[in-house]
Amino acid sequence: MAEEFEDLQEGARAASIEQFHFVHLDEAQGIARVTLDRAPANVLSVDLMQELVATLEALEYRRETKLVILQGAGKYFSAGFELGEHLGDRAYLMLEGFRGVFEAMAKLDKPTLAVVNGPALGAGSILAAACDIVLAGQSAKFGHPEIRGGVFNTVAASLLPRLVGRKRAYEMLLLGVSLTAADAERIGLITRAVPDDRLEAETATLVQRFQESSAPVMQMARRAIAGGLDLPFAEAVRHSEDVYLNSLLATQDVEEGLRAVAEKRRPAWKDR
Repeated sequence: MAEEFEDLQEGARAASIEQFHFVHLDEAQGIARVTLDRAPANVLSVDLMQELVATLEALEYRRETKLVILQGAGKYFSAGFELGEHLGDRAYLMLEGFRGVFEAMAKLDKPTLAVVNGPALGAGSILAAACDIVLAGQSAKFGHPEIRGGVFNTVAASLLPRLVGRKRAYEMLLLGVSLTAADAERIGLITRAVPDDRLEAETATLVQRFQESSAPVMQMARRAIAGGLDLPFAEAVRHSEDVYLNSLLATQDVEEGLRAVAEKRRPAWKDR
């Protein structure tokens, strides 16, 4: 089974991103928009996940990318896994593919933003929540109804307790509790819930902030945060210091940024 999945994934890597059926990548001014597009509900099939992994891997070494946006086409962010892939041989491919998405996200040395304009359920819920920043329209819903179908999400079982705490994670995963966007914000599952008619404008405001930033500085700041999340405090600080001293100070943008602050002007980033 492992060999079969690796063969499928290699095929996705070999294909041009422009040829993908379910994942679309648009890049402009340092912003990479990754759109899940599998009507009607952007269900995460094995094929879609292979395309998503390949897309994230293609972005990994693009130094100029300041932000990766993950969004869904249509009225859903994602309704979760394809039902028929929970059983038999497809189950292994489904779980392997989903784990591969998160491994690719972990390697992606760039900030990620999930823009949730509709239901994000099951695998779709934890996929959105795993992004660094999550903006959601007020009508969006989050949750893990899988238990009602006699299954559970393996990544959510591991990651959700780290995001919202054990008690909330048990409630969501064992009882299949769904949350409004406001409730998701309250427990820390997402960054912010906004009125549906303000989601696009709020996203644009965030995008502008990233476009005005230095790409390497953003990437290194994220590396400092992400690399220390699972470390004891003292080790996390040392990791952050290592990024600062050995990576950040090697850029020209440190000097330019500090000079711009002192001179009360916009920085002219050199490493962007």
